[in-house]
Amino acid sequence: MLKRKFRLRKKSGFQEIFAAGKNYSVKHVAIYVLKGPKRFGFVASKKVGNSVQRNRARRLMREVIRLHMPELRKDRQIILIARAGIKGVSYWEVEKSMMNMLKRADALIKSE
Repeated sequence: MLKRKFRLRKKSGFQEIFAAGKNYSVKHVAIYVLKGPKRFGFVASKKVGNSVQRNRARRLMREVIRLHMPELRKDRQIILIARAGIKGVSYWEVEKSMMNMLKRADALIKSE
């Protein structure tokens, strides 16, 4: 589970990132990135499917972030939005597309 200090919880936090953040998108997930303390929000709209599919989509995104937490920059706030294409997709496909997108968004620590 993602620690409470790393979670976006208030509507105002989400609105700030949506308004001022830069967005990136791939087939399975879209993200909004803004400079600030390391925090994450996860969204899955009804376009993704029923509640079971939406919860699975959020779980997949949370797990990718949890496992790659040391690789993520400390000065980024990120909202991850599940897209309809995430339905029925394996964890490995979601992880690959999210990591490519996070790299493009300059949210990963640069390795030597």
